[in-house]
Amino acid sequence: MNVERVLREYGQFLRPMNEAPRDGRQVLGKSTKGLVVCYWDANPSKLAGPSWVVHEDAERGYLDKYFTGWLDLRNFKMLDYAALARLLIAYIDDARAVDDKEALKILNLHAN
Repeated sequence: MNVERVLREYGQFLRPMNEAPRDGRQVLGKSTKGLVVCYWDANPSKLAGPSWVVHEDAERGYLDKYFTGWLDLRNFKMLDYAALARLLIAYIDDARAVDDKEALKILNLHAN
């Protein structure tokens, strides 16, 4: 994936999900469909059991096996405009490669 390659170039590496914090801290989870900012909720109100959620009272959650790895947002380095542009281009390329209609719809909406 292009996003992973660009992140690696800037010193950001995916870590295995079994190392992800389960203390309510937000992480950037990497799935085959893209990146998700989420946190571990041990007792979600609307789900059957512990899972990674995007916000309180989430209607759906994610299990570890949904993600291929995670990035610690606390250690995420600030990127300059050139790096952000490269990351955005990589994201678009990845969205096209997996035909992520939702991401492409958002991108096309803002491009027009």
